[in-house]
Amino acid sequence: MKRFLQIAGLSAALTLATLPALANEQDWSADQQAIVDLLSNGPVGIETDFEAWASEYHSDWTVWFAGQAEPRAKAPHMQLVRDYIDGGASVVSYEAEFADITVLGDTALARFNATESLMEADGSPRTVRYAGTDYLVRVEGSWKVRATTVAFLPDGGAEE
Repeated sequence: MKRFLQIAGLSAALTLATLPALANEQDWSADQQAIVDLLSNGPVGIETDFEAWASEYHSDWTVWFAGQAEPRAKAPHMQLVRDYIDGGASVVSYEAEFADITVLGDTALARFNATESLMEADGSPRTVRYAGTDYLVRVEGSWKVRATTVAFLPDGGAEE
């Protein structure tokens, strides 16, 4: 019996360890898949089509970085990003690992961990890791990000 309990405990631990990977491989509903498709590319490609990337965000979108006193509105944030890219920086790659996506009618909440690999204007590489939560709304049949919360993870370059 003791050996059975040890094996059962080990099996449970291994199952729990694989849950994050399973969340990315699960069968999504059509709405969840549309959200995965929207969010999976992150900022990749903004150097060549900034407006297409920015259009994924609702006109009233805000972003809040954990630790800041208040959220930042879309216009000033997008200008900061545009200036960063126009200054010579680029997005090399982006990866999101979704913890979950909850859809309730025309609203949704997506929680994920992300890694952005960037190339700074001076040619030096930069990696930014963060936990994100996006609140999305359906606008004329398409999902738009309405609000984002970002919490930088250790060893991820905590600049915004």
